[in-house]
Amino acid sequence: MRPEEYNITELIPQRPPMLMIDRLTFSGKNSARGRLLIKSSNVLCHEGLFQEAGMMEFIGQTAAAHYGYLNLSEHQEVKPGFLIQIKNFSVRSLPAADTEIFSEITIEDELLEYTCITGKVLQNKGVIAEGELIILP
Repeated sequence: MRPEEYNITELIPQRPPMLMIDRLTFSGKNSARGRLLIKSSNVLCHEGLFQEAGMMEFIGQTAAAHYGYLNLSEHQEVKPGFLIQIKNFSVRSLPAADTEIFSEITIEDELLEYTCITGKVLQNKGVIAEGELIILP
């Protein structure tokens, strides 16, 4: 199956209300992309705007979905992962509720059990947030 054919809850351990990705749209060797339709009921929306923490979580859950997809492709179970550190995270704008955003992650380095990724959140083809995350997938 292609990544977009999976229900996102098959790929990641997170569940509502902390589900911050709707679909994994691409998964390659060292990169992945996701999408999210921001609902006004999202717990990380405040006064109609999706907050910084939501965008960090969106990037992290894109990475989790990528690893979940790889695990299922190898007939292994989806494992929980952990966000260890966030570095150099910058936000240019907060997206409004009832709009769609997209994520792009790139795996920069894997050392021991840790993985360093760079991630971006895009809206209307422009980058609205980006940063580095260290995860334990």
